[in-house]
Amino acid sequence: MTEILNNLVTFLIPFLMGSLIFFSAIVAPNTFINLDEKNARKFIRTLFPKIYTYAAIISLLIAVLLLFDKVFYSFIFLIISLGYFYSKFFLMKKINDASDSKDERKFKILHRFSVIIFVLQLLIMGFVYYLLIYQ
Repeated sequence: MTEILNNLVTFLIPFLMGSLIFFSAIVAPNTFINLDEKNARKFIRTLFPKIYTYAAIISLLIAVLLLFDKVFYSFIFLIISLGYFYSKFFLMKKINDASDSKDERKFKILHRFSVIIFVLQLLIMGFVYYLLIYQ
């Protein structure tokens, strides 16, 4: 049974990472290139909450699957999923408020913070994946 769970985890981690990288490298930049500012903002503001929810759910699933064999890695994925919930329910609202009020300085700081969280989550996922594969 543990082998099946491990195989599922070693599939889900790169699946999640790949979809998040695809979104941030392809979808988001092309949104601002191909849509006017009003529609780009509207599209991104409806897409980001869904991306965060998707990533949080997959991360939680990975955390549960790891709980049976690798408790420490499970805890790491729980923290990762909490980061997605934090970004969705707290940070994203502050970023949107700063954007709406045309506070560029605050927007840049908060957006940079959200990017740092996002990149750290990806790096940690990659590191855990590496440890799971080459352990």
